[in-house]
Amino acid sequence: MTAPPTASTSVSTSAPSIARRAISLRALQLLCCAAVAWAGIHTTANTTRPGDIAEFAARNFNTADRAQASVTAALQAAEASLSQISVVVQRNETLDQIFRRLELSLTDLANVRALEGVRAGLDRVRPGDLLTLVHNGSELMALERALSLTQTLKISRDADNTFIANVQEVPLARRTVAASGTIESSLFAAGSAVGLRDATTMELAEIFRWDIDFVLDLRTGDSFKVIHEQLLRDGEYVADGEILAAEFMNDGKVFRAVRYVNADGKADYYTPEGKSLRKSFLKAPVQFSRISSVFNPRRKHPVLNRIRAHRGVDYAAPTGTPVRAAGAGRVLYRGVKGGFGNVVELQHSGQVVTRYGHLSRFAKGAGSGSRVEQGQIIGYVGKTGLATGPHLHFEYISHGVYMDPQVVMRKSEPGPPIPEAQRAAFDLQTSPLLAQLDSGNVSAGAALAAR
Repeated sequence: MTAPPTASTSVSTSAPSIARRAISLRALQLLCCAAVAWAGIHTTANTTRPGDIAEFAARNFNTADRAQASVTAALQAAEASLSQISVVVQRNETLDQIFRRLELSLTDLANVRALEGVRAGLDRVRPGDLLTLVHNGSELMALERALSLTQTLKISRDADNTFIANVQEVPLARRTVAASGTIESSLFAAGSAVGLRDATTMELAEIFRWDIDFVLDLRTGDSFKVIHEQLLRDGEYVADGEILAAEFMNDGKVFRAVRYVNADGKADYYTPEGKSLRKSFLKAPVQFSRISSVFNPRRKHPVLNRIRAHRGVDYAAPTGTPVRAAGAGRVLYRGVKGGFGNVVELQHSGQVVTRYGHLSRFAKGAGSGSRVEQGQIIGYVGKTGLATGPHLHFEYISHGVYMDPQVVMRKSEPGPPIPEAQRAAFDLQTSPLLAQLDSGNVSAGAALAAR
């Protein structure tokens, strides 16, 4: 019995393409039977007396026509018995629940999940995912779901009544587009106003995070230009790709970045002169937060109510906000430590230690002794220990001396520049992008070139 349509389910009984694929192998069986029947007729004709050939031939052709008509009728009947259902996965919904709701065979689901290499891709459904199912009554005939932008999992029942699965690669086309905007209220509002998706706006902030604090440094009237890729599937825009070049004017100062892919395939962002945008430390370990308390040796503690040195910076942010390693290093300590609550301490080169306190929880893969990269998530904002509200307490300790993070991190050393041997390749890649930024011909959604 087919479930009635709901807000998340649409039903089609018009024998769509996926349904035809589901019955194609069975149709081939019918065609083979027809071919065998025709071969028998042809053999019998060879043993018939010459005088009866005309009558026999007419009878044989009628038989062949009837066989073909039977195959056609069988195909039409099979298609008519199939239904295709498109299901949008709801919050906390599982495949088992979907099959039960649609009254589909749980045995079929178990057989599909038992296919080699299928279970992980099939079970990892998220709210908003689209599943396409073809069924005959409660019998599952086919199932499709997108695994990613470039891969689709396809499962169908074959002529032997068993399931087969394959992952189909979906080719994506790329086009280069440009956008520009001006900050009036927030970076995300400005990005949305010119057609940028939030992920691309976030990437823009990530590119310039060593030079601009997008909470403290942002000003009304600041502006940006972005040249980036758009990904197309079957000619339809499905997602934003990489940012290829960008410019940000902050408080009258212009910052520029171009993306360069070296001969080893590693990509990073540089200034037009080939200097790395990366520095040894980030300006802030928490993006889009605000400073609620600065470095102050004479601060009155809000919980203990007495003068107690505040040897770090507090970044106020909602519980669960990712906390990133300010620089590459090794986890010196991870656990509970007095008033810091849940804390992570990182050891960096040059006898520098950074401390991240009041975390709500720790990130996976950043245990004690493990190596972490700059920008890697090591924990999440919380209010464990002596804290009046959710925030990150961040400290910078050099050679055992506590220093103001806002001062020392702004002066951190830049990463290595483009090697001289790669300078010609760098200029060849980046010159057209810089020319586009220089031309001023950058407007939201304007296609520059197809790639």
